[in-house]
Amino acid sequence: MRCFWAPLPVLLMVACSTSTTHGGGSASQPPPEQQAPHLNPDEIHADLIRQMLDSGQYYAALAHIEDQKRTSHSNELTLLEADARSHLGQVAQADALYRQLLGTRYAPQAYHGLGRLYVKTDLDGAIRNLRKAVEGAPTDVDFRNDLGYALMEAGRYTEAMTELSTAAELAPNQLKSQNNLIILMMLVGNKGSMERLEQLTHDSEGRETVPPERLKDLRDSAQSIRDRQNARRPKPQAGGKGE
Repeated sequence: MRCFWAPLPVLLMVACSTSTTHGGGSASQPPPEQQAPHLNPDEIHADLIRQMLDSGQYYAALAHIEDQKRTSHSNELTLLEADARSHLGQVAQADALYRQLLGTRYAPQAYHGLGRLYVKTDLDGAIRNLRKAVEGAPTDVDFRNDLGYALMEAGRYTEAMTELSTAAELAPNQLKSQNNLIILMMLVGNKGSMERLEQLTHDSEGRETVPPERLKDLRDSAQSIRDRQNARRPKPQAGGKGE
């Protein structure tokens, strides 16, 4: 189970009006401090692109990015393009775009993108990048979750516990934080983890708080991680002649 990408709010228009009438029926204007702030067209377009990425419209997002690049360039636009190309599996292009951002204020997001980009092909490298993302933005819940998941995938359960517990405390109501912790407790499997698992899946009166079908999916995810860990382990070499 992958738990990446938190949707960002989309702000397309802000309207503020007061319909109080005076005498001749004309509406009064709100005082300046209550009027909507001027919205930069580039910011509106960037929010629209984020909405497309959040809804899986990656090709449409790229089309809007290419259109925007005809008139303006920004690090934010580079990040959005890198994210779009990452989702589309365009690894080389996404890698180059993320690396352009490593010396900017978007460096944590770029390291996060690089970590996600290589988590299936270079787990150790992905963990290094995700850790740099967390170092640059320690309170970002998604960065913590993704680092914790990658550490869990690598079998580094103690380190994963720190990251996933931090994510869960930063966002107590976030489902993916709870899901990742449940999977981790299933993988660890000792007495302490089973007690923690009981706390995560039951209330103070012992009633189940996690639906059975969701619990089954999480058990399946834990088993899939075990299978991948076993597949990565070096195979024992066959004995030589005469053995």
